Amino acid sequence: MIRLLVVDDHKQTRDQIIGQLTEGGLIRVVGEAETSDQALKVSEQLLPDIVLLDLHLPGLIGSIDLVKRLTHLRNVKVVAFASQSRAADVQDFLEAGASAYILKEDSLELIKMSLLMVSRGKHHVLSPALPHQVTKLSTQERQLLREVTQRGKLAKASARLGIPESELSETLHKLAQKLELHDAEALIRWAKKQGF
Repeated sequence: MIRLLVVDDHKQTRDQIIGQLTEGGLIRVVGEAETSDQALKVSEQLLPDIVLLDLHLPGLIGSIDLVKRLTHLRNVKVVAFASQSRAADVQDFLEAGASAYILKEDSLELIKMSLLMVSRGKHHVLSPALPHQVTKLSTQERQLLREVTQRGKLAKASARLGIPESELSETLHKLAQKLELHDAEALIRWAKKQGF
């Protein structure tokens, strides 16, 4: 039996997901929370097996920091439960310690299967609706994409990164190939769309 804490700031969403997930007896909801502060406090008290965590919560603790704190509790795993997704966010949450990133639009069966997989020790469980490139980027590659998308012109990004523009262009070309994108321009458009 999976002991689950459901964290979402909308009571209607919590009620709906609790009603659906508890059918069949595999999952027992041991608590609820609606803010990031409550999520940490209740998790510290109950030490659930899994925290099903909405990523846009009111409260004093930011989502990434909350994931890090929750996963440092004894035997507590986090499943990010998002209404939307961008590749940059997904990898940030996985690196912070989340075991899974699923979407609220995913089917009930898929959500249950993800919780079961995480309870059995699986990591990086992802919704099939996420872009397939999402797990292919290293931390360094994500930082590079953030620099390039925020700096406008390539010359400015290369100056800021301290590398020649030709070297940056070559790196972006290789990264575009890795992500199965047509060229560096397509890579930059994709990166902006994905929140880098």
